[in-house]
Amino acid sequence: MTSFEKRRAIEAQKKRIEAIFAKHRQRLGKSAFLHPPGARGGRGRPSCGCRR
Repeated sequence: MTSFEKRRAIEAQKKRIEAIFAKHRQRLGKSAFLHPPGARGGRGRPSCGCRR
């Protein structure tokens, strides 16, 4: 395997990993959008953490 082939293989692997991370970030963002913090209610306190 030449150095050129090795470099192409490494770049292809890097591209696959970046795609996996992008998909994971998208799922996290969707989850955060669908289930915002403090939306569960119950305690009666504001979710921003400020005191009244």
